[in-house]
Amino acid sequence: MQRTRSALRHWLSISAFAAALTFSAGLRADSTENPPIANAVIDDSVSTVGQYYAILCNTCSTTGDYINKAVTQYPRVRNSAAYVYNLASGQIRTVELNWDPEQGIQTGGYEVPTDTRLRTYVTTAGDLYRRNNNSLAFTAVIRGDGSVYLKPAGGGTIELRPGSTRGTPSAVGPISTAMIPQVNGATPGRGSPIDLRGYSFSPYFSSMYPNFPASSYDLAFGDQPGSIDAFVHDYFSTLGNGPAAQIFDPDSMSGVAGAHRLTEQVSGQVTLFVPMKDGGYARVLYDTASGDVALRQVVDPSGVVLPNGYGNALQFYGNRTWNLGSNAAWTAGAFQDWAARNGIDILMGGAGYGRVSCVSRSINEVTCTIYPN
Repeated sequence: MQRTRSALRHWLSISAFAAALTFSAGLRADSTENPPIANAVIDDSVSTVGQYYAILCNTCSTTGDYINKAVTQYPRVRNSAAYVYNLASGQIRTVELNWDPEQGIQTGGYEVPTDTRLRTYVTTAGDLYRRNNNSLAFTAVIRGDGSVYLKPAGGGTIELRPGSTRGTPSAVGPISTAMIPQVNGATPGRGSPIDLRGYSFSPYFSSMYPNFPASSYDLAFGDQPGSIDAFVHDYFSTLGNGPAAQIFDPDSMSGVAGAHRLTEQVSGQVTLFVPMKDGGYARVLYDTASGDVALRQVVDPSGVVLPNGYGNALQFYGNRTWNLGSNAAWTAGAFQDWAARNGIDILMGGAGYGRVSCVSRSINEVTCTIYPN
C-alpha cells in the first residue's frame, strides 16, 4: 500500500509538471503570435452604466474610424456615450454605447448628433493644437493690465482677453483717465517673455491685490509664495466667452451632458508667466481643471533665477556676482529697495549701474556693491 501511494504521488507530480509546461508553452506561443498592446485602455466592466468618455483619436478620419475607436476602447459599457475627437483635424463624433449582457453583443456602436458647442470647442482646440506644434502644453502670459495672450510654440501670439478695469474698486465710481493703467517705469527683464505692456499696473492694483509682491525678490524670499495666486485666478480663470478663451475654462460647456470629460482632458495644464512690478517675472503651472497654481520659477529683472519662495536671502546672495542688464538703473533701484528692507547692506562702487557683487561677512551679514558699467 505504501508503495502504491508513493507511486501515485510521483505520477501526479509528473503530470502536474507536464501540464504546467504545456500551459506555459501555450501562453508563450499565444503571446508571440498576438503580442499585447502596451498601455491599452480598455473598460471591460458590464457594471458601468450612464457614463461619458472622451477619447483622443488623431488617426480617425471616417465615421467608421470614430465608431471603431469607441467600441474597441469601451466595448461593454451600457447606456453610455463616447466623445471621440481628432485634434489634428478639429473633428468630433458622439458614439452611442450600450452593451447587452444577456445577448453578449454591443447594440450601440453608432453615431448620434454632437452638440454644436462641442463641435465649435474641438474646432478651436484643434486650431490651437496645430499652431502649438501639435501639443496641448500651452504657454500663456498675463500682463499687468489684465490682458492675457498665448505664446504658441510655432511662434506669434494669440490674444485671449484685452486689458480690463478689474483693478479698479467699484466704490470709486465711473472710470476716469486717472484710473487707466499706467506704465510704472519697469521694462521687461533679461529673457523675459513679457512684452512692454506687461508692466502696466492700475493705480488701484495694490488695493485689489494687497498681498501681491512688491518685487520679484519679495516673491522669492518672502513668506507668501502663493501671494500671486489671487491675481492668476482673477485674470486667467475669467478669460471671457471667446472661443479661444473657452478651451481653458472647464465650465465653459456647462449644460452639455458629459462635456466636462472632454474639456478637462483637452485644456489640461498651462505654463503661465506673471509680471512682477520690478520688471522680473514668475513662471507658474496652472491647472485649468482644479484651478491649482504651482510656482515653478522666479526671475529678477537682470535674469537671475531666484528661489521659489521661502528662500534664504543671506545664503543666496553670499559670494554672488551678476550683471544688471539693459535696464540696469531700474533693476538696481528695485534691488536696493528690497535689500534695505531685508538686512543686506548696499555700497556704491562708483557712478552708474552695471554689475552687483555680494560677499558674506557672516551668516547674518551680506554686503553688496553696485559697480558701474
